[in-house]
Parts: sequence; C-alpha cells; structure tokens
Amino acid sequence: MNREELKEYIHSKNSNLDNTTLEYFANYFFVLFNNQQILGINNIEKLIDNALLYASKIEFYDEKSEIYKELGPDCKGLRDPKRKIIYVRNDLGEPLREITVYHELHHAVQTNSITDEVGINQESNIGRMIMEAQTQYFAEKVYEEIHGVSFEEKDIPSENLRMLNGGIITSSLHNYEMYDSILSKLSIMLNVPKEFFVAINYLNEDNAGLNKLKQVYDDAKKAYNFPYEYEDFLFRLDYVYCVDLIAYKDNPDKDVVLNGNETENEYEIYPRKGAKLSLKKQSDVLDDLDRRYFLCLLDANANYRAFSKYLLKEETRSLASQIVGEEISTPNLGIKK
Repeated sequence: MNREELKEYIHSKNSNLDNTTLEYFANYFFVLFNNQQILGINNIEKLIDNALLYASKIEFYDEKSEIYKELGPDCKGLRDPKRKIIYVRNDLGEPLREITVYHELHHAVQTNSITDEVGINQESNIGRMIMEAQTQYFAEKVYEEIHGVSFEEKDIPSENLRMLNGGIITSSLHNYEMYDSILSKLSIMLNVPKEFFVAINYLNEDNAGLNKLKQVYDDAKKAYNFPYEYEDFLFRLDYVYCVDLIAYKDNPDKDVVLNGNETENEYEIYPRKGAKLSLKKQSDVLDDLDRRYFLCLLDANANYRAFSKYLLKEETRSLASQIVGEEISTPNLGIKK
C-alpha cells in the first residue's frame, strides 16, 4: 500500500479521525509498511486496529493546561488509553514536536491488547530500557523518511542528560540519547540491526519478543564469552532506566537522585528484585558493562572498534583508544540537548 491507500484504509476504520491525526497515522504506517525488516510477520491491518484501540486523537497542549500543571515542563508527551488521546506539548520545537507524536503512537501500536502492557515490557520493568530506546529510534526514523532528512550523530557531555559529569553520549537522536547509545552497543554486541529491537517489541504476546531477545543474547554470549546471564544483563540495563525515570518524573526522590545522592529505600526494578538508585551507581553500571563487553569483543576479535565509539566514561574511552590504536571521537561541546 502507498501512503494515500493507507490513509484511506485508516479513515475507513475510523471516519472520526481529524485530518491532523490521520496524517500522522498515515506517516507512521507508511514507514512501517515499507520496512519489511521491521514489519516481518506482523499484519499491517491488525497493527492499525491496535493503534486505533488505544489512540484516535492527537491533542497539543500548552502551559495553561491541567496536564502541563500536573506533569511539569519535562514531560513532552503521553498517552491516555482510556480516552484514546495522545497529548503532546505544543511548545516543543520541531522536529521534536512531531517526533514525540510518533513516539507515543508507536507505544500505542505496540501495546498488548490482552494485558494493556507496552512492547516486550509485559512484566514490570523487564526490557523497559530497550523498549523505550527502540521507540524513540523508530519515531525519529519515521520523521527522517517522511521529510527526507538524516540526523547526524553527535557527541553530548553526559551532564547535559541528567547524568554525572565526565561522560560522553554518542547519538543521533534528539531525546533519549543515552538509551540510543546503549541500543547502538547492543546492536554491535548481538550482531543485529537496530530494526531487530523494533520488530521484537511488536511480538508482545506470551513474551515472544523477550524470548527472541534471549535467544539472540545467549548465542552472542556463547560466541563472545559475555560475563552476565541474560536476566542479569537485562536487570542492569533496566536499573539504568529506573534511575533515569526517577530523575525525570516528579516524585519524592527526584531531587535526591539529581543531587548525586542515593535513595533511602529500594525501588522494585523487577518483581521481588530491587535496588537503591543513584546517578553514581548508574554510571558505574554502564561503565562496568562497557569495559566487560568491550574486552569480550576484543578477545574474540569481533567488532570492538565500533563498540568503542559508544563508551561512556572518558577514562574508559582513553584506555580503549590505546587498544584500538586511534582517537575515539571527542565531545562536541557546542551541542545542546
């Protein structure tokens, strides 16, 4: 189907969609339909039905709205599945404003209609880091393909991203840069394209997406002698996600984390498995993964050079650059979030 055919089909499913909402829906599904690597065995008509089940209107709100007053200036967008509305902050600059629409729509499409859980995240926060990373990745991919542009990769000082000083995040995204940097490393480690992570998030029934990810991880673990079992590795990624979430949303521990302190109480990351949260521990977890998996790829003579580009801590980058034998990209201090 071309874009106009998709637009007509979506309209036939719900004739009450306003023109703006219909345009965004058509853009999203046009890009998805034309990327068979992502769409795979999924039925486009079924996914459209799923989107309309959870979202049938897009509203842009301003600082006078109750949503803005309740969620504050950090929140860029959200879904209200019960009212079937996607809310996006109207004062966001482009392209982030339009990308946020696709981000929230992507969540709606990947929601399991049986459990109302999103993507591979069917049990608490399991796989949440990957779920959020692939969401923003695909949202920006939709924007790029619809508008015929390409976003350049950039280096961003970590302190600009609710993180400790002394780190570098390499990403082409406009938001969720830390998640994208991690997704880039996962893509290299597991020898799969980023599209793989988008595809498995559509496979949300019976944890099919998580199981497929486990298979790919276990194969790579065996090939490269990775140190952590699948569940322990995912827990570390989702710990990083939970720290970032607490530092982002309004909650009693937001300032505690942002001020560099550790929460007094543990947060349940997974059912019956939790940890106290802090930016330092988040940084240490990421650096531990960076070092261990870089060395595994190095020992296996695998793609450690590409992996080294996304290392977080400057000290680790410096050590890796000596091994790689060339300078790893340095931060562009003129880049702002």
